[in-house]
Amino acid sequence: GKRTSAPPHTDKQDVIVMQTTGKKFWRVYAPTDPNRKPLADPFARGKGEDDLPLYTLQESGELLLETTLEAGDVLFVPAGFPHTTGTVVGEDEPEETSVHMTFNIDTHVWDLDYLSARRMALRRACVKDTALGQSREEDNRYVGKVNELSRELWDDLLEVLPLGFLDEAPSEEAGVESVTQELMRVAESVDPETFGQVESSVWKETVERLREHGMELLEIHRDMYLAAIEEGRTRDAEDAMTAHLEKKDEEGGKRKTLSPERMQRLSLFRVQRYYEKINAAKDKLVEWSYAGTAKDSSASGGAATLPDNWAFTMPVKVGDDVEADLGGAFFPATVTRAAGNKFDVKFFDGDVESGLDRSMLKLLKPPNLAGEDDVDTSNMTPKQLKRWKKQQEKKKKKQNS
Repeated sequence: GKRTSAPPHTDKQDVIVMQTTGKKFWRVYAPTDPNRKPLADPFARGKGEDDLPLYTLQESGELLLETTLEAGDVLFVPAGFPHTTGTVVGEDEPEETSVHMTFNIDTHVWDLDYLSARRMALRRACVKDTALGQSREEDNRYVGKVNELSRELWDDLLEVLPLGFLDEAPSEEAGVESVTQELMRVAESVDPETFGQVESSVWKETVERLREHGMELLEIHRDMYLAAIEEGRTRDAEDAMTAHLEKKDEEGGKRKTLSPERMQRLSLFRVQRYYEKINAAKDKLVEWSYAGTAKDSSASGGAATLPDNWAFTMPVKVGDDVEADLGGAFFPATVTRAAGNKFDVKFFDGDVESGLDRSMLKLLKPPNLAGEDDVDTSNMTPKQLKRWKKQQEKKKKKQNS
Protein backbone atom coordinates (compact mmCIF):
# COMPACT_ATOMS: atom_id res chain seq x y z
CA GLY A 1 0.00 0.00 0.00
CA LYS A 2 0.96 3.68 -0.21
CA ARG A 3 2.62 5.13 2.82
CA THR A 4 0.87 8.47 2.12
CA SER A 5 -2.30 8.16 0.08
CA ALA A 6 -3.51 11.63 1.16
CA PRO A 7 -0.81 14.29 1.80
CA PRO A 8 -1.10 16.49 4.90
CA HIS A 9 -4.03 18.89 4.70
CA THR A 10 -6.82 20.48 6.72
CA ASP A 11 -10.56 20.62 6.05
CA LYS A 12 -13.18 23.30 6.62
CA GLN A 13 -15.58 20.68 7.95
CA ASP A 14 -15.49 18.49 11.00
CA VAL A 15 -15.07 15.01 9.55
CA ILE A 16 -16.36 11.69 10.86
CA VAL A 17 -14.55 8.79 9.20
CA MET A 18 -15.98 5.27 9.13
CA GLN A 19 -13.68 2.53 7.87
CA THR A 20 -15.78 0.04 5.89
CA THR A 21 -13.23 -2.24 4.21
CA GLY A 22 -9.55 -2.97 4.74
CA LYS A 23 -7.25 -0.80 6.83
CA LYS A 24 -6.09 2.80 6.75
CA PHE A 25 -3.28 4.44 8.67
CA TRP A 26 -3.97 7.92 10.09
CA ARG A 27 -1.87 10.68 11.62
CA VAL A 28 -3.65 13.70 13.13
CA TYR A 29 -1.74 16.81 14.28
CA ALA A 30 -2.66 19.84 16.35
CA PRO A 31 -3.63 22.94 14.31
CA THR A 32 -0.71 25.00 13.02
CA ASP A 33 -0.04 28.48 14.41
CA PRO A 34 -1.98 30.92 12.15
CA ASN A 35 0.47 33.72 13.04
CA ARG A 36 3.26 31.94 11.18
CA LYS A 37 1.43 32.16 7.86
CA PRO A 38 -1.39 34.76 8.13
CA LEU A 39 -2.30 34.60 4.45
CA ALA A 40 -2.94 30.85 4.61
CA ASP A 41 -6.47 29.62 5.27
CA PRO A 42 -6.25 27.42 8.39
CA PHE A 43 -9.10 25.34 6.98
CA ALA A 44 -7.40 24.76 3.62
CA ARG A 45 -3.78 24.08 4.50
CA GLY A 46 -2.07 21.77 2.02
CA LYS A 47 -4.66 22.54 -0.66
CA GLY A 48 -4.45 24.58 -3.84
CA GLU A 49 -1.23 26.58 -3.85
CA ASP A 50 -0.63 26.21 -0.11
CA ASP A 51 2.25 23.94 0.88
CA LEU A 52 2.09 21.84 4.06
CA PRO A 53 4.84 19.22 3.74
CA LEU A 54 4.84 16.31 6.14
CA TYR A 55 8.34 17.05 7.40
CA THR A 56 7.25 20.46 8.76
CA LEU A 57 4.56 18.79 10.84
CA GLN A 58 6.99 16.15 12.01
CA GLU A 59 9.55 18.79 13.00
CA SER A 60 7.38 21.48 14.56
CA GLY A 61 3.87 20.05 14.79
CA GLU A 62 2.27 18.20 17.67
CA LEU A 63 1.26 14.67 16.76
CA LEU A 64 -2.04 13.98 18.51
CA LEU A 65 -2.95 10.60 17.09
CA GLU A 66 -1.31 7.83 15.12
CA THR A 67 -3.54 4.85 14.51
CA THR A 68 -4.72 2.26 12.01
CA LEU A 69 -8.42 2.05 11.38
CA GLU A 70 -9.96 -1.33 10.60
CA ALA A 71 -13.41 -2.16 9.30
CA GLY A 72 -15.99 -0.85 11.76
CA ASP A 73 -13.71 1.75 13.38
CA VAL A 74 -14.77 5.40 13.54
CA LEU A 75 -12.54 8.48 13.79
CA PHE A 76 -13.44 12.13 14.38
CA VAL A 77 -11.15 14.84 12.92
CA PRO A 78 -12.08 18.43 13.83
CA ALA A 79 -11.94 21.19 11.22
CA GLY A 80 -8.49 22.74 10.88
CA PHE A 81 -6.57 19.76 12.28
CA PRO A 82 -3.86 18.65 9.81
CA HIS A 83 -4.01 14.96 8.97
CA THR A 84 -2.59 12.47 6.54
CA THR A 85 -3.54 8.91 5.63
CA GLY A 86 -1.85 5.85 4.21
CA THR A 87 -2.69 2.26 3.29
CA VAL A 88 0.40 0.54 4.65
CA VAL A 89 0.18 -3.23 5.10
CA GLY A 90 2.65 -5.61 6.70
CA GLU A 91 5.06 -7.71 4.68
CA ASP A 92 3.18 -10.91 5.45
CA GLU A 93 -0.27 -9.40 4.94
CA PRO A 94 -1.99 -9.54 1.54
CA GLU A 95 -2.97 -6.18 0.06
CA GLU A 96 -6.62 -5.40 0.60
CA THR A 97 -8.75 -2.64 -0.83
CA SER A 98 -9.16 0.13 1.73
CA VAL A 99 -12.43 2.05 1.69
CA HIS A 100 -13.81 4.54 4.20
CA MET A 101 -16.85 6.79 4.31
CA THR A 102 -16.72 10.40 5.44
CA PHE A 103 -19.52 12.43 7.01
CA ASN A 104 -18.99 16.20 7.06
CA ILE A 105 -20.30 18.63 9.66
CA ASP A 106 -20.39 21.90 7.72
CA THR A 107 -20.56 24.43 10.56
CA HIS A 108 -18.03 26.86 9.08
CA VAL A 109 -19.36 26.30 5.56
CA TRP A 110 -22.78 27.37 6.82
CA ASP A 111 -21.35 30.58 8.42
CA LEU A 112 -22.13 29.30 11.91
CA ASP A 113 -19.08 30.65 13.72
CA TYR A 114 -18.45 33.95 15.52
CA LEU A 115 -16.12 35.33 12.84
CA SER A 116 -18.84 34.92 10.21
CA ALA A 117 -21.51 36.30 12.55
CA ARG A 118 -19.39 39.38 13.27
CA ARG A 119 -18.87 40.05 9.57
CA MET A 120 -22.60 39.70 8.90
CA ALA A 121 -23.49 42.10 11.71
CA LEU A 122 -21.01 44.77 10.58
CA ARG A 123 -22.24 44.50 7.02
CA ARG A 124 -25.86 44.67 8.16
CA ALA A 125 -25.05 47.84 10.11
CA CYS A 126 -23.15 49.34 7.13
CA VAL A 127 -19.96 49.49 9.21
CA LYS A 128 -16.66 49.07 7.41
CA ASP A 129 -14.47 46.42 9.05
CA THR A 130 -11.31 48.47 9.56
CA ALA A 131 -9.93 45.92 12.02
CA LEU A 132 -9.95 42.71 9.99
CA GLY A 133 -11.02 43.66 6.47
CA GLN A 134 -12.12 40.83 4.17
CA SER A 135 -15.67 42.19 4.22
CA ARG A 136 -16.66 41.48 0.63
CA GLU A 137 -18.50 38.22 0.02
CA GLU A 138 -15.77 36.90 -2.28
CA ASP A 139 -13.06 37.65 0.31
CA ASN A 140 -11.85 34.72 2.40
CA ARG A 141 -12.58 35.78 5.96
CA TYR A 142 -10.18 33.15 7.32
CA VAL A 143 -7.02 34.79 5.96
CA GLY A 144 -5.21 38.04 6.67
CA LYS A 145 -5.44 40.16 9.81
CA VAL A 146 -7.61 37.66 11.65
CA ASN A 147 -4.62 35.31 11.78
CA GLU A 148 -2.49 38.00 13.41
CA LEU A 149 -4.70 38.19 16.50
CA SER A 150 -3.72 36.63 19.81
CA ARG A 151 -4.32 32.89 19.86
CA GLU A 152 -6.97 33.21 22.56
CA LEU A 153 -8.99 35.77 20.60
CA TRP A 154 -8.45 33.83 17.37
CA ASP A 155 -9.88 30.73 19.04
CA ASP A 156 -12.89 32.71 20.28
CA LEU A 157 -13.59 34.15 16.81
CA LEU A 158 -13.35 30.83 14.99
CA GLU A 159 -15.35 28.98 17.63
CA VAL A 160 -18.53 27.50 16.16
CA LEU A 161 -21.91 28.46 17.52
CA PRO A 162 -22.90 26.10 20.35
CA LEU A 163 -24.28 22.62 19.88
CA GLY A 164 -28.07 22.79 19.96
CA PHE A 165 -28.23 26.28 18.42
CA LEU A 166 -30.40 24.91 15.59
CA ASP A 167 -32.66 22.85 17.84
CA GLU A 168 -36.37 23.62 17.83
CA ALA A 169 -36.10 24.48 21.54
CA PRO A 170 -32.41 25.19 22.27
CA SER A 171 -31.04 25.14 25.78
CA GLU A 172 -30.30 28.41 27.55
CA GLU A 173 -26.58 28.08 26.74
CA ALA A 174 -27.34 27.55 23.04
CA GLY A 175 -30.17 30.08 22.81
CA VAL A 176 -30.22 33.33 20.88
CA GLU A 177 -29.64 35.53 23.95
CA SER A 178 -26.54 33.63 25.10
CA VAL A 179 -25.06 33.46 21.61
CA THR A 180 -25.72 37.19 21.11
CA GLN A 181 -23.94 38.08 24.35
CA GLU A 182 -20.93 35.98 23.37
CA LEU A 183 -20.86 37.49 19.89
CA MET A 184 -20.89 41.00 21.35
CA ARG A 185 -18.12 40.11 23.80
CA VAL A 186 -15.91 38.71 21.05
CA ALA A 187 -16.65 41.56 18.63
CA GLU A 188 -15.78 44.18 21.24
CA SER A 189 -12.54 42.33 22.05
CA VAL A 190 -11.55 42.39 18.37
CA ASP A 191 -12.17 46.12 17.91
CA PRO A 192 -14.12 48.39 20.29
CA GLU A 193 -14.45 51.10 17.61
CA THR A 194 -16.35 49.05 15.02
CA PHE A 195 -18.28 47.33 17.80
CA GLY A 196 -19.53 50.69 19.07
CA GLN A 197 -20.89 51.64 15.65
CA VAL A 198 -23.34 48.72 15.63
CA GLU A 199 -26.72 48.97 17.34
CA SER A 200 -27.15 46.28 20.00
CA SER A 201 -30.31 45.13 18.22
CA VAL A 202 -28.30 44.31 15.09
CA TRP A 203 -26.16 41.75 16.94
CA LYS A 204 -29.26 39.89 18.08
CA GLU A 205 -30.92 40.26 14.69
CA THR A 206 -27.84 38.70 13.09
CA VAL A 207 -27.87 35.72 15.44
CA GLU A 208 -31.58 35.19 14.78
CA ARG A 209 -31.00 35.35 11.02
CA LEU A 210 -28.12 32.86 11.19
CA ARG A 211 -30.32 30.49 13.18
CA GLU A 212 -33.06 30.82 10.56
CA HIS A 213 -30.46 30.23 7.82
CA GLY A 214 -29.04 27.13 9.52
CA MET A 215 -32.48 25.63 10.11
CA GLU A 216 -33.38 26.18 6.46
CA LEU A 217 -30.24 24.33 5.36
CA LEU A 218 -31.05 21.52 7.78
CA GLU A 219 -34.48 21.16 6.21
CA ILE A 220 -32.99 20.98 2.71
CA HIS A 221 -30.56 18.26 3.77
CA ARG A 222 -33.31 16.42 5.59
CA ASP A 223 -35.43 16.41 2.44
CA MET A 224 -32.46 15.15 0.44
CA TYR A 225 -31.84 12.24 2.78
CA LEU A 226 -35.55 11.38 2.98
CA ALA A 227 -35.58 11.29 -0.81
CA ALA A 228 -32.62 8.92 -0.70
CA ILE A 229 -34.48 6.61 1.69
CA GLU A 230 -37.53 6.68 -0.55
CA GLU A 231 -35.32 5.92 -3.56
CA GLY A 232 -33.95 2.88 -1.75
CA ARG A 233 -37.44 1.59 -1.08
CA THR A 234 -38.41 2.19 -4.71
CA ARG A 235 -35.44 0.18 -5.94
CA ASP A 236 -36.23 -2.69 -3.58
CA ALA A 237 -39.81 -2.76 -4.85
CA GLU A 238 -38.68 -2.67 -8.46
CA ASP A 239 -36.18 -5.48 -7.86
CA ALA A 240 -38.89 -7.61 -6.28
CA MET A 241 -41.25 -7.05 -9.22
CA THR A 242 -38.63 -7.92 -11.85
CA ALA A 243 -36.78 -10.68 -9.99
CA HIS A 244 -38.30 -13.43 -12.22
CA LEU A 245 -37.27 -11.58 -15.38
CA GLU A 246 -33.73 -11.09 -14.14
CA LYS A 247 -33.50 -14.79 -13.32
CA LYS A 248 -34.44 -15.65 -16.90
CA ASP A 249 -31.91 -13.18 -18.22
CA GLU A 250 -29.17 -14.74 -16.08
CA GLU A 251 -30.10 -18.22 -17.27
CA GLY A 252 -30.01 -16.99 -20.88
CA GLY A 253 -26.66 -15.33 -20.37
CA LYS A 254 -27.99 -11.80 -20.72
CA ARG A 255 -26.47 -8.97 -18.71
CA LYS A 256 -28.66 -7.04 -16.34
CA THR A 257 -29.43 -3.58 -17.71
CA LEU A 258 -30.80 -0.44 -16.10
CA SER A 259 -33.62 1.57 -17.57
CA PRO A 260 -32.79 5.18 -18.56
CA GLU A 261 -35.17 6.43 -15.88
CA ARG A 262 -33.44 4.42 -13.17
CA MET A 263 -30.01 5.45 -14.38
CA GLN A 264 -31.11 9.06 -14.00
CA ARG A 265 -31.95 8.41 -10.36
CA LEU A 266 -28.58 6.85 -9.53
CA SER A 267 -26.98 10.24 -8.87
CA LEU A 268 -29.73 11.29 -6.48
CA PHE A 269 -27.37 13.21 -4.20
CA ARG A 270 -26.17 15.27 -7.15
CA VAL A 271 -29.55 16.28 -8.48
CA GLN A 272 -29.67 19.95 -9.18
CA ARG A 273 -32.73 20.90 -7.20
CA TYR A 274 -31.14 20.38 -3.78
CA TYR A 275 -28.01 22.32 -4.63
CA GLU A 276 -30.10 25.07 -6.14
CA LYS A 277 -32.01 25.36 -2.88
CA ILE A 278 -28.79 25.47 -0.86
CA ASN A 279 -27.32 28.17 -3.09
CA ALA A 280 -30.56 30.14 -2.95
CA ALA A 281 -30.49 30.02 0.86
CA LYS A 282 -26.91 31.29 0.91
CA ASP A 283 -27.77 34.08 -1.53
CA LYS A 284 -30.69 35.16 0.65
CA LEU A 285 -28.39 35.44 3.66
CA VAL A 286 -25.94 37.61 1.72
CA GLU A 287 -28.75 39.83 0.41
CA TRP A 288 -30.07 40.22 3.94
CA SER A 289 -26.65 41.33 5.21
CA TYR A 290 -26.44 44.05 2.55
CA ALA A 291 -29.97 45.33 3.13
CA GLY A 292 -29.35 46.94 6.53
CA THR A 293 -29.19 50.60 7.49
CA ALA A 294 -26.49 52.63 9.18
CA LYS A 295 -26.72 53.55 12.83
CA ASP A 296 -28.36 56.97 13.28
CA SER A 297 -26.05 58.64 15.77
CA SER A 298 -28.16 61.85 15.70
CA ALA A 299 -31.40 60.16 16.75
CA SER A 300 -32.45 61.55 20.11
CA GLY A 301 -36.21 61.56 19.97
CA GLY A 302 -36.49 64.59 17.68
CA ALA A 303 -35.86 65.34 14.07
CA ALA A 304 -32.27 66.10 13.12
CA THR A 305 -31.55 69.60 11.83
CA LEU A 306 -30.13 69.75 8.32
CA PRO A 307 -27.03 71.91 7.82
CA ASP A 308 -27.36 74.82 5.40
CA ASN A 309 -25.04 73.16 2.87
CA TRP A 310 -26.63 69.70 3.19
CA ALA A 311 -26.86 69.26 -0.60
CA PHE A 312 -23.05 69.16 -0.83
CA THR A 313 -22.18 67.53 2.52
CA MET A 314 -24.81 64.92 3.41
CA PRO A 315 -24.06 61.26 2.53
CA VAL A 316 -24.70 60.16 -1.06
CA LYS A 317 -25.46 56.58 -2.07
CA VAL A 318 -26.15 54.52 -5.15
CA GLY A 319 -29.50 55.40 -6.73
CA ASP A 320 -29.60 58.98 -5.43
CA ASP A 321 -30.71 61.68 -7.85
CA VAL A 322 -28.11 64.45 -8.03
CA GLU A 323 -26.82 67.24 -10.16
CA ALA A 324 -23.20 66.62 -11.13
CA ASP A 325 -20.59 69.23 -11.92
CA LEU A 326 -19.49 68.79 -15.52
CA GLY A 327 -17.10 71.52 -16.61
CA GLY A 328 -18.51 74.15 -14.28
CA ALA A 329 -22.18 73.45 -14.95
CA PHE A 330 -24.46 71.06 -13.09
CA PHE A 331 -26.51 68.46 -14.96
CA PRO A 332 -29.08 65.89 -13.70
CA ALA A 333 -27.57 62.48 -13.02
CA THR A 334 -27.97 59.32 -10.95
CA VAL A 335 -25.27 57.87 -8.69
CA THR A 336 -24.25 54.41 -9.95
CA ARG A 337 -21.34 53.62 -7.64
CA ALA A 338 -20.06 54.86 -4.29
CA ALA A 339 -16.54 54.08 -3.08
CA GLY A 340 -15.43 56.13 -0.10
CA ASN A 341 -15.55 59.78 -1.17
CA LYS A 342 -15.53 58.98 -4.91
CA PHE A 343 -18.65 58.50 -6.99
CA ASP A 344 -19.64 57.34 -10.46
CA VAL A 345 -22.71 58.88 -12.09
CA LYS A 346 -24.84 58.39 -15.17
CA PHE A 347 -26.29 61.48 -16.83
CA PHE A 348 -29.79 61.80 -18.25
CA ASP A 349 -28.47 61.30 -21.80
CA GLY A 350 -26.65 58.08 -20.95
CA ASP A 351 -23.14 59.51 -20.60
CA VAL A 352 -21.16 58.41 -17.54
CA GLU A 353 -18.52 60.04 -15.37
CA SER A 354 -16.29 58.26 -12.84
CA GLY A 355 -14.39 59.26 -9.71
CA LEU A 356 -16.22 62.49 -8.89
CA ASP A 357 -15.57 64.06 -5.49
CA ARG A 358 -18.48 64.57 -3.11
CA SER A 359 -18.16 68.35 -3.58
CA MET A 360 -18.99 67.90 -7.28
CA LEU A 361 -22.41 66.37 -6.51
CA LYS A 362 -25.49 68.30 -5.45
CA LEU A 363 -27.98 66.07 -3.65
CA LEU A 364 -31.55 66.87 -4.71
CA LYS A 365 -33.32 65.44 -1.66
CA PRO A 366 -32.15 65.27 1.97
CA PRO A 367 -31.36 61.70 3.12
CA ASN A 368 -34.17 61.67 5.68
CA LEU A 369 -36.65 62.44 2.88
CA ALA A 370 -35.23 59.99 0.38
CA GLY A 371 -36.76 56.98 2.14
CA GLU A 372 -33.99 54.58 1.14
CA ASP A 373 -31.44 52.53 3.02
CA ASP A 374 -27.98 54.06 3.54
CA VAL A 375 -25.83 51.26 2.21
CA ASP A 376 -22.07 51.28 1.67
CA THR A 377 -21.65 49.77 -1.78
CA SER A 378 -17.89 50.13 -2.02
CA ASN A 379 -17.30 46.50 -1.05
CA MET A 380 -20.00 45.00 -3.27
CA THR A 381 -19.14 42.91 -6.30
CA PRO A 382 -20.76 43.92 -9.62
CA LYS A 383 -23.21 41.04 -9.22
CA GLN A 384 -24.13 42.06 -5.65
CA LEU A 385 -24.42 45.72 -6.70
CA LYS A 386 -26.76 44.79 -9.55
CA ARG A 387 -28.91 42.72 -7.19
CA TRP A 388 -28.98 45.56 -4.65
CA LYS A 389 -30.06 48.07 -7.31
CA LYS A 390 -32.95 45.80 -8.29
CA GLN A 391 -34.05 45.69 -4.66
CA GLN A 392 -34.02 49.49 -4.48
CA GLU A 393 -36.06 49.73 -7.69
CA LYS A 394 -38.65 47.35 -6.24
CA LYS A 395 -38.84 49.47 -3.07
CA LYS A 396 -39.36 52.64 -5.13
CA LYS A 397 -42.15 51.03 -7.16
CA LYS A 398 -43.82 49.79 -3.98
CA GLN A 399 -43.60 53.23 -2.36
CA ASN A 400 -45.05 54.93 -5.46
CA SER A 401 -47.87 52.44 -5.93
